[in-house]
Amino acid sequence: MKVGFISLGLIGGSIAKGIRDRYPDARIVAYNRSREPLVQAFKDDVINMATQEIDESFADCDYIFLCAPVQTNISFLKKLKPYLSDKTIMTDVGSTKGNIHGAVSLLLPDVHFIGGHPMAGTEKSSYFNSSSELIKDCYYFITPSDAATKEDIAKFEDLIRSLGCNPITVEPAKHDFIVGAISHVPHVAAYTLVKLVQDEDTSEEYMKVTAAGGFKDITRVASSDPTMWKEICLANKDNLVKLMDDYIEKLREVRADIAKGNGEALHKIFKDAKEYRDSFIE
Repeated sequence: MKVGFISLGLIGGSIAKGIRDRYPDARIVAYNRSREPLVQAFKDDVINMATQEIDESFADCDYIFLCAPVQTNISFLKKLKPYLSDKTIMTDVGSTKGNIHGAVSLLLPDVHFIGGHPMAGTEKSSYFNSSSELIKDCYYFITPSDAATKEDIAKFEDLIRSLGCNPITVEPAKHDFIVGAISHVPHVAAYTLVKLVQDEDTSEEYMKVTAAGGFKDITRVASSDPTMWKEICLANKDNLVKLMDDYIEKLREVRADIAKGNGEALHKIFKDAKEYRDSFIE
């Protein structure tokens, strides 16, 4: 099995390590703009070949994982076209699916493309924080294109399962709405909550000094890469605006109940939310 990786960051590195663990004889080739992750991945015996160009190194791949930010992934499509064969399954790991599917259908309509998104990660980035354990037991969204055959989908699902992931197959639009609610809005909320405290803090910075477990837990993701999250927000802006409007309305309802001293209404909101949150599968 030959597998290509376009960009070797946190998620790409974790998947590559998972493939190396599960398929020790796999041939893995990786492109990355900066040299250091490639050097380390080679030292780790994760990859067999490193390149800083999109070239014939990617010919005859069984799978190619696009692991850069969404817009950057799109810029690689034409460069990869000469090296794709009929057996190649191309996939990505981006947080939004609509835009990459649109670009693939326009530029590479016959390519066997299956969008992918492992629901895993940390606030840290780069290959140097990657681990095959990061993706184990995670849910992994799969969004097949029209050109992907049933055999392609089954083959890719088997690969994902072999890495310890749980595939969920949905349409690209449904994926973008789901992750808008469970990932994108929470990141925006975390960033803006941190900004609120920064703007409202005392001159002695007592808020910053005393911020403890609860605040740190709810704002952990605000330490994520701001460039990446800017791109994600813009890529999923329609869903994000709709969901943020709904969230703002819920905040207004809670604000009104607090202002009115309506303890019964507050208790119901908090009780319903607690019961729903407690029902999540850990």
